[in-house]
Formats: sequence, C-alpha cells, structure tokens
Amino acid sequence: MISLTKEQWLAIKHRDAGFDGQFYYGLKSSKTVCRPSCTARTCTPDKVIIFDTLEDAVARGYRPCYRCHPELEHWEGAKKELAADAEDYLRAHAAEKFSLDALAGELHVDKSYLLRTFKEVTGSTPLQFHNRIRCELAQDLLTRSELTVAYIASAVGYSSASHFTQVFRKLTNKTPTQFRQDYLLGLDDE
Repeated sequence: MISLTKEQWLAIKHRDAGFDGQFYYGLKSSKTVCRPSCTARTCTPDKVIIFDTLEDAVARGYRPCYRCHPELEHWEGAKKELAADAEDYLRAHAAEKFSLDALAGELHVDKSYLLRTFKEVTGSTPLQFHNRIRCELAQDLLTRSELTVAYIASAVGYSSASHFTQVFRKLTNKTPTQFRQDYLLGLDDE
C-alpha cells in the first residue's frame, strides 16, 4: 500500500489504460480493487487506497472489480468483450436475418448500448459487420463453386438476389458475377 500521488489520481480520473499494471486502486467503501482504466464511476481521492500489486489488495481484504477485472491480465475491457461476443454471434448466425433485438437479447444488453458500443469498438455497425461476413461467405462460394448467384444469395441469407448484389457491390466494388469472372481470369485483388 502506497500514498496516492497526483499522477495516479489523474490516471484514475481519466481512466488511463497506460497505467494498468503499474498500480491498482482500492475503493475503501466497497472494498473492491480496480485497474486505473476502470470505467466505474470515479470516486473522490479520499476514498482511494493505492496498491503496488493485486495480490497486496486481495491480502488486505479487497476483491477484484467485476467491471474492469484486474485479475485477468489480458482482459481488454467490457466494451471490447461485448463487441467480440457480438461478432461471434453474428458469424455463427450469418445466414439468418439480421435482428438487433435478437442480438441484444442474446447478449443481455440494451440494443442502443450494444449499437453504440459496437460502433465505438469496431468502427462499424452490427448490420455492416453482418453484411461483410455474408459477403465473405459469398466470395468463398463464388470462387469454389459454380452455384448460381441467386443460390449463393439464398445460401448466405439474402431473400433477394438483387439485394444481395447491391450489398455485395457496395462492399467489394464488383457485382458477384464480376467478382467470379475476375477470379477465374486471375484478376482478383487478393
């Protein structure tokens, strides 16, 4: 246990991940220990106690925070975990109709929070990610089979071949037919 310095307080106040692992802080009121980057509401400096290691904090009766998980060395935060879980779900359900309500329900979060968090972490919306996954599946089918574009559209979850072509062109700058022809001629960008 060490005294709180101004630099440490600023790291806590600004949730500076650059200080993670350099020290941990405990909240006297709840007896929890956090990383400096914890997203929990910032308390006042008089309620904070500083520890050099997580083990020191646990030995003094503090428990790891459920929000920032200081006991998990490579944990990158709740938002990144939520985005990764959403990506996993969307990959597993790529051929199904996209539903933000179903995705939020599966992940047990509010759909507005999910949408905001996913975009913040990944730079795209869940629907954009879903469409990208579908197009990647379609590209694989276009290069490995002689299936029709309409069949591939249906196989990757689109109910309309024209909508599939529109989305595919937006993401690849080629129609599915052009993509296949370029691949067969060896003109693909990959």
